Amino acid sequence: MVHGDPKGYERARKLLANLTPDLITVEISPFSLRYRERYGPGWQRQLGKVLSRLPAAAPRHLAIRRLAAQVALPFEVRAARDYHRATETPWRPLDLSGPARRHLPRYGPELLSPANLEALLETHDGPLADYMDSEYHRARLALTHPPRRLLASGSPETLRRERFWARRLGALASRHRRVAHLGGWEHLVAWQDGPCWWRELAVQPRRLLLDEADHGWLSPINPEVQ
Repeated sequence: MVHGDPKGYERARKLLANLTPDLITVEISPFSLRYRERYGPGWQRQLGKVLSRLPAAAPRHLAIRRLAAQVALPFEVRAARDYHRATETPWRPLDLSGPARRHLPRYGPELLSPANLEALLETHDGPLADYMDSEYHRARLALTHPPRRLLASGSPETLRRERFWARRLGALASRHRRVAHLGGWEHLVAWQDGPCWWRELAVQPRRLLLDEADHGWLSPINPEVQ
């Protein structure tokens, strides 16, 4: 999936309804989930207060809209929770807590500061829909024609997270008939110059992009990956 997709909630719900999983896992750590639930309302108030002092068009700026999605409760969490409430299908957060422990406390004093929002208004602007289309195009291209891995995405921390998912999802898949994992597409690419954690699973996963939900049943990215 593409994080921050404004259509992500509806697309994820459609995906889950089609897959009817026995278990849903979401790329978010238990710490991040608790922290966001506790501090998220305050972030929203802070964002609204800062925006009230900026030009009227500020909330529509591409960078501001992306920031707003970043500080909101992720759509994948809301989709998993609501699907659980409707069907009683269990779900669980699945990620290491280290990155969130370092980054989330900086949201209030740094990310949502007036200085940062003012600086974001000086960055490239454009329709959010066009940005999302380009991100899905980039994701689909990387999944079908894997490139070399970017330095940041191949950091030791990222590799630790991916090894964690391989272990945990492998164990969960051995106990559940169908597991649906909602996670960022960057972690599902078979990079040319790096390990690919999902290849370590006993059963190869079916990789899907959420925008396929716009066209009915979601097909696999690669026909050979089922």
